[in-house]
This record gives sequence, structure tokens and C-alpha cells, in this order.
Amino acid sequence: MAHHRYQTKALILGATPLGEANQFVDMFTEDLGRIKAVAQSVREERSKLRFSLQDFSLSEVSLVRGKEVWRLVGAQSEQNFHHELRGKVMERDVSIRLLSLLKRLLNGEEENKELFSVVMDALSFICSHTGNDEEVLKNFECLVVLRILYNLGYLAKDEHNAYALEYTQISYDVINHIAPIRSDLVKHINISLQESQL
Repeated sequence: MAHHRYQTKALILGATPLGEANQFVDMFTEDLGRIKAVAQSVREERSKLRFSLQDFSLSEVSLVRGKEVWRLVGAQSEQNFHHELRGKVMERDVSIRLLSLLKRLLNGEEENKELFSVVMDALSFICSHTGNDEEVLKNFECLVVLRILYNLGYLAKDEHNAYALEYTQISYDVINHIAPIRSDLVKHINISLQESQL
């Protein structure tokens, strides 16, 4: 019996060794939500998949649903954010914190295209960011955390954050709008995270 093959974009969040040559790959996909899939022989030198499954890569993946686990049967790398942020220490640190938050909050297989767009938009923006402005990065991080929490239902929209939560592409105009209210927004973020108990 032929298994249905799923094609989707995936942000690689990390991987865990499985046996001598295999890996469990943790990924946030556009169409299936967060899943873990077994990648056979991916740790072998001859594996064509391993370069497409590096942490913080965006890849087009092919998956097959097994009886108990997903199996990753193909991957084509589109972008490696870790590579693009080489030498940009502050931007890399912000990205790592954002992806750590995502891993902490995302549970289960549930399609969330809007959240996937939020995360991709954030990573694209920070890779193209030039300049060494710590305040801009703090405003950016606040904005993205707000959107992640709101999208996952941990934060309600109100008059203070409504502008930041309107889903438009991230721009310096939106980031600058955050600046005068960032301390209040951070308080709301911290309360939401405490109440989530995650």
C-alpha cells in the first residue's frame, strides 16, 4: 500500500541522534505544525539530506506518516538562517531566543500558517537588518514575541498592543512604534508567560 507523501516548508528547530546513523528531527512546518520525524541514515557522510536539516534552516521537506512516527524521506534546503547571521552576534542571539520561545510554546501537530508567516517574516527581517542598534533589536524582539504569544492564544489584543498585532510585514515603522510603549508591552509579555506555566 502506497503511503501519502506530504510536501511542506519546514523550519528545522533541532535534532536528536537515534541509533548510529539516524536522527529525530524537530521541525515547525507550514502545513502540519510542529512535528518530529525520523530521518534515516542522515548522520552518514554520504547522506544528501544532512545539509538540508541543519538547525535554523528553512527547507522543503517530504514526509510520510508511519504507524507511530513521521518519516522524513526528502529535504531541499532553501535558506540557512544560522549561516546568514554569521558575524551578527546580537541578531543571532535574538533569533536563538525567539526560536527557543517557539519550541517552549509550540505543542502538537496543528497547522498554523499565520504563525509560520510571523516566524519567517521575523527571520527574514533580522537577516537583512543592518546596523548595530541594540534598541531597534529590543523593539523587534518585543514585537515578534507579542505576535507569537497572541497567535498561540496566550495574549489578548487591547488598545496598547493592537497596532503591533495587526499582521503586516515587519518594518522599521512598526518597530519604532513599539519604542515608547515597550516597557509596558514587556510587562504584559511576562505576565502572559507566567500564566502559561510553560
